[in-house]
Formats: sequence, structure tokens, C-alpha cells
Amino acid sequence: MRNWKMRKSRGPQRALCALSFALVAVCGAPAAAAPAADRAAIDAAFEASRLAALAGTEGSEATPESFAAVEASDETKAPEAPTEKQTPAAWGAYDALRRQNHGRIAEKQRFICSTKPAVIFTFGGLSKEEPLLEILEEMKAQDMRGTFFVTERELQRNKKNIELIRAYGQELGIGLRPEAGADFDDYCGQIERIREGLAAYGADTNVVRQMSGAEEAAIGEAVSAMGCILVGQGFNAVQSKHKDAQSPEEVMPDLFGRWTTSFNRGEIIYMRTDYYTRSSLAVELLRTLKEKKVDNIAYTTHSLPEERAKEQAASGYRVCSVLDVLRDTDELFTYPVDLAALPEEVRPYSTEKKLAGGELTKAFYKYYVGAPEVGETDRMFGFSRIEMRKADKTGIVKTAADKTVFFTFDDWGSDDSINHLLAVLKKHHVAGTFFVITKNIHNNPSLLRAIVESGNEIGSHTDTHTPMCVPDKNGKNKAVMDEETYENDVRSSYEKLALTMGDMKLPSGRYALTRILRPPTLAVSRSGVASILKSGFHYVVNGSGSTEDYNAVSLESLVGIMHRLTHEDDGSVKRGAILVMHMSATAMRTAPALDMLLTANDLLPDGHPGKFKVGLLGDYLTGDYEQTMKQVPPLEVKKVSPF
Repeated sequence: MRNWKMRKSRGPQRALCALSFALVAVCGAPAAAAPAADRAAIDAAFEASRLAALAGTEGSEATPESFAAVEASDETKAPEAPTEKQTPAAWGAYDALRRQNHGRIAEKQRFICSTKPAVIFTFGGLSKEEPLLEILEEMKAQDMRGTFFVTERELQRNKKNIELIRAYGQELGIGLRPEAGADFDDYCGQIERIREGLAAYGADTNVVRQMSGAEEAAIGEAVSAMGCILVGQGFNAVQSKHKDAQSPEEVMPDLFGRWTTSFNRGEIIYMRTDYYTRSSLAVELLRTLKEKKVDNIAYTTHSLPEERAKEQAASGYRVCSVLDVLRDTDELFTYPVDLAALPEEVRPYSTEKKLAGGELTKAFYKYYVGAPEVGETDRMFGFSRIEMRKADKTGIVKTAADKTVFFTFDDWGSDDSINHLLAVLKKHHVAGTFFVITKNIHNNPSLLRAIVESGNEIGSHTDTHTPMCVPDKNGKNKAVMDEETYENDVRSSYEKLALTMGDMKLPSGRYALTRILRPPTLAVSRSGVASILKSGFHYVVNGSGSTEDYNAVSLESLVGIMHRLTHEDDGSVKRGAILVMHMSATAMRTAPALDMLLTANDLLPDGHPGKFKVGLLGDYLTGDYEQTMKQVPPLEVKKVSPF
């Protein structure tokens, strides 16, 4: 029995949500007058959320400059007193809600925890009819839905625009405005008045957005007590310096960094309809954002419009409203996962003892699956010459079933690059092992779970992608991190994976999270391997061949490399081969190349010596597998795929 030790959290967790199904069920109930049963349901939902979730915060995109843009409109020039004072009876009702809420604070959600292939668009600023109508027409033409947040002032001044939004079938939300000197009761009253005002338009919603200003505890407490959901944004398209911009091309470079190639699954996007001096810029920017950051997520290979439309429908993301996503309860999940509820086979642990000496040498020989190019002079450090010579260099799984190979994908990426791979694997009914860098997965947990939902398994590629060793200026290998730091790095990577998808199983019934680690750059060191095994990993796996797809000069050349790595010189399948590929934006040719390889393979008749099957490493690298064994004769009894 290995002792399990959880590492304490280091630093704030930045982005998270746990939206329980019960919370969705009570959306729309008037909290101030809710029956006891409904209030109990609300309390239970929020208690579950509080216990299950880490605190959610706004994303880094929400810069002071962005808030300045929001605050610059007529809508938020100066705070005003509520339009009507609350009666003593109302004050009593809110006081009761406050006691029942037990001080809980609703946290702004940057994204909704859902594997639904969707991006959420939200809008504010409803004072001008012309740009609003253009946006509504565009959304109708492209079958998009969104949430339009209405403030109390807009309820009074912009009734026609609200009617337009409803006439186009779009969703309304509660736009909450901070008020000077306002307290819990004031914000409860504002929420209730807006909600009642929206009910006159047939809208029943508990989705709230704070339209401007700094976060206030009173707002979060009021939102929670009123049984509402507080949303912010993962991406804010509004910046003050763009008010007089003339085209999307002028705006886009400031909104996105080089590697932000797409929006995230479940991410909340915020735009204003009435902000720009040139009013049509709003709809042009909406159109550009969808084209460049949503439509590109779909995997499309055909040029014929009909075929492309089919591919888009099969692998693309929809633009949805907040409640569209929340109501699809089958796709919702709680993040983070409750580690205490996981079985011991998946739960993070560390061993009391760190292997050393001869014990470490034996374990290294048994549990290290090497690579042909990694050896005495390249990417090995701290081992004796004998150890380096005896270390595995085949990079194959020696118990693999006949004609079985393994697809592995390293690093992390955006929804476009990863979704393209998922689409190809699904198209050909195969699965792979995704070795994930965990440093940033808290920003997009939905994508990691989507990988597993498609039938793939997960391994670690460490937390920070720091190699165990690198060459110095003289070409001699040296360690990058000290032992304690590296141990923390690999241990935290598994913990983060478990917190995100440790509860998920494959179609075969086993858990999708493996205890396999792929070393960054395939480099290994003696002390690093000891840290990896101490941190609960069972295998350190490189592979029989790297496609180096991040440097592919052409699609055709990459297909050729993949074929060479999966086949012997005589054209037969290279049994047990492990292909090293990547899932990042630097390897955008990987998905189409893999599609071509698999299409050609599918066309081969059954029994052809060159027709391969694809297995999962976790089905073979079990506790009884050792790399020191000789390659066994092929057996068909091993599971090779969850499909």
C-alpha cells in the first residue's frame, strides 16, 4: 500500500466553476418570494457548488482598459439611486434570504463547466437600435444565440430594443449596475425589479452580469441569496482605445496574442452593441470573431460547400447563450473533481521512500520505455555508462497485439488544434494517449474533459514542460531543476489532471487517467526518474519514433514520416510502435496528415500485412508489464481499443 499525500495548493486558483444541475433547475424562480421547498433547493444547490468549486475570477483579458471602455458609455456615467425604495416588508424578505444564504458569495464565471461544443456570446449596451438590429440579423443568418443583458435604466428607456431582442428569439439577462453606497438589500431589490421587468417580455432568467465597476461583496452575496448565477467573461472584446476604430482588422491584433487561435469550449465572450463611433463595427467584429475564432475550430477538408457543411456540423462549435449551455445538463460537470471520492487506483499519492541505488536502476530498466535517439550522448543525465547502454531504446510496447501501434500526442493547445485531432480520431474510430502539460488546463478544463469524452486516455507531460536535462554550452547535459522543484512539478501535474478529469472512464470501463508520464523533449535523468516514480507514476514513456510534426515542411512529407514510423521496411506493421505527435498550434498539419494515413489504412483489406490497428498504452502498461521482457509473440486477446 502506498501512502497518499496531497500537496497543498500553491497560489490562487484562477478560473473555476461548479454549476450543479440543481442550480439549473431552479433558474427563473423569483427568489424573494420563493416557497420554502424552492429555497431549500437553491440552498442545496449553492452549498454543493461552494463545496465542490474553487473560487472563479475574471480572466487576464479583463484589463483596466477594458473596464474603462464599459464605463465610458451613457449607461454607466454616474450611479443613480434606485428608482423606488424598498418597503419594510421587502427588507424583511431579503433579510430572511440573507440568513438562509449563510454568507455565500457568487463568483463570476469566466466559462461554464460543460463539454457541450459551444462558445457563449453575451452582449451589453442596448441604447442604439441600428447596431443592435444589425447584430440580431447577423445572428439570425448564422443561427447564433446569445444573452443580452438589460439594466434597470434600459428597461425604462429602451423598451423597443428589448422587444427586438425577444422578437429575434434571443435570450435576456439581468444587467446589474453598482450604486454608490448600495448594500445587500439594494442589490437584491435591483435584481428583483429587473427580473420582474424582463418577465413582461416573456423572459424568465436568473443569469446576472455586473455591467461595470469593481467587484463588491454585497453584489456577490445578493446574487447568491437571490438564487442567481453571476457571469463575467473569459474574453472581453471591448477596449476603450477601439472606440473610433474603423474596421475589425484594426481591432483584432490588440485583442489576441499570437497563440490565441480560437475561443475555448464554454468560454463566455462579451461585446457591446452600442459602443463604437462607427456603429456597423459591432456587427463586423461579431462576424470576424465567429469566422476567425469559432468556425476554425471545426475540422474541414472538403472544398465542396455541401461536404464542408456536413463536416462543420460534425465537428464545429455552436454560438450559444448562457442558458442554452446550462440547460444541456448531460454535458455539465463539477470542477474541480472531489479527490476524496475517487478510488485509490486514481487518487494522487506519493510514496514515503524515494528509490535510489540499485533499486532505482532496476526500476528504471523495468518502467522506462525509451527512444532510439535518446542515449549516452543525447538527452540522458546522471546515469552510469552501463545504465545508459542497458536502457531501452526500442520505444515499443513488447506485449502489443498483432499489427497494433499507438498514437500519442504531447503538450497542450487551443480548441482548434485539439478538436481537429479529436475529429480525425472519431472519424476513423480510433483513440490515442494525450500527454498534457497541466500549467494552463485550469483555463480550459472543458477541453480536457472533451478529449476523454471522445474515448481517449490522458497522461502527464509535466506541469511546466521543463526537461529533466539540457545540454550546456559545451554540449554536456545538466539538470534544469533541483530535485525538490522537479518532484513538485511532476506531482502537481497528476493532481491537476485528477482534479479536472479523474472521475472519467473510457468506454471499456477503466479510468481514463493513466499513471504514465512522457518526459518533455524525451530527456531523462536519474534523479528525475526517481522523482517521477515517487510521485505515483508507474511508467516513463518516450516512443519508437517522433514525427517532429511541429517542423513538418509539407503535409505529404509528414504522411510519409507517419507511414515509416508505423511500418517496417517490407511494408508490414511495426508492431508495438509508439508514435510521438503533438496537439499544439505549431503542429496544425498533424490532423490532416493523420487523416490521410488512417484513410489509406482503412482502404486496405482485412488481413493485409500493412493494415494496422490502434491501441491505448494504458491497456498494456499495467502493473505486470516490464520493458525488460522480450517481445512476446502476438496475441489477439489483448484489448487494443475502447471502440
